[in-house]
Amino acid sequence: MNEYALLPGLAWNWSASGEVRRNEDGTLLALLAGVAETGSVAQAARDCGFSYRHAWGLIRTWEERLRQPLVDMVRGSGSTLAPLGLRLVHLDARLKSRFAAQMAAAADEVRRDLMPFQGAGRDRLTLHASHDPLLTRLPEMLHGRGVQLEMHVLGSSESLGSLAAGRCDIAGFHCPQGSLAASVWTAYRAHLDPRAHVLIRFAQRSQGLMVSAGNPKKLKTLRDLTRSGIDFVNRQAGAGTRLVFDLLLAEQCLRPQDIAGYSNEEFTHVAVAATIASGAADVGLGVEAAARRFGLEFIPLLRENYYLAIRRDTLAYPALEALLKYLATPAWRRILTAEPGYVARGSGRLIECELAWRPATAARTAKFAAARRLG
Repeated sequence: MNEYALLPGLAWNWSASGEVRRNEDGTLLALLAGVAETGSVAQAARDCGFSYRHAWGLIRTWEERLRQPLVDMVRGSGSTLAPLGLRLVHLDARLKSRFAAQMAAAADEVRRDLMPFQGAGRDRLTLHASHDPLLTRLPEMLHGRGVQLEMHVLGSSESLGSLAAGRCDIAGFHCPQGSLAASVWTAYRAHLDPRAHVLIRFAQRSQGLMVSAGNPKKLKTLRDLTRSGIDFVNRQAGAGTRLVFDLLLAEQCLRPQDIAGYSNEEFTHVAVAATIASGAADVGLGVEAAARRFGLEFIPLLRENYYLAIRRDTLAYPALEALLKYLATPAWRRILTAEPGYVARGSGRLIECELAWRPATAARTAKFAAARRLG
């Protein structure tokens, strides 16, 4: 069983009147999600392990069955999803994310039960991580280096909780730079033991307001979200982006109940962007790369660091060594810097937990001290 892992998941079944139900087995939805992420059928095909010809054949087959286009291809501008394709990706991301924690727990149970039948080796890694458009590309990229990376998208706090409980090898999470950092680290530090854990720098990225193409409602600041006729789409409770959004509101003395759509939740940056692109909302908070991929306007609000947390004992795993080496390659840095809003500085470097949160804590202490002096 060394080459295989049995993983629970959700699959779509299509049913037409008078026909046998068709099981789509996830390949079409994975391909469409790849087009949404990369803007390219060719890249999405490579990420899914398909040939370009097979990918287009799959798309055309389902377009004929559904009698509507799924992908629009514009010469010189790559590929975008048609309205039905957008809606399918939106639904798939929302439903899978809703059960992500349960699926991750089930996968851990399956892995433990089958462990006696699997050979020894450290070629597999389990990653529980807050959603990031580039992080989702790592499994395919590492596969060519002999590493099997099993990824489950959870919230930042959930992912760190999984690491602390031993349910994953790597936890992906993000933390803003600047004045909000100390408050966010307060939530994360409960799951991290500096003696047992160490961090890997993944990337720096830009977060901000993703707005409908052309910004027809002239949104500029967070305060504009309280205007009449503005529909917001939020991230789920427990997501790092939701935590940051709540802190931004508090910083500007804004109340969640004054924002129409605050309780409307999606589970990934792509799902939020797809919701806005489909016209179901006007604005949401997310990363610049997702906004640009869906042709949305982007209003930057903050920079943040994305980290991968690991246990120190996994540093000896060959798979972990391969991951660190790959993150430091020029090829990976080119991929990072080619995406809007990303900076590759320090990618792949190890950093002690305390060195990551100490500047934020010191900044908050200095801020409080200055406030007391002024008082």
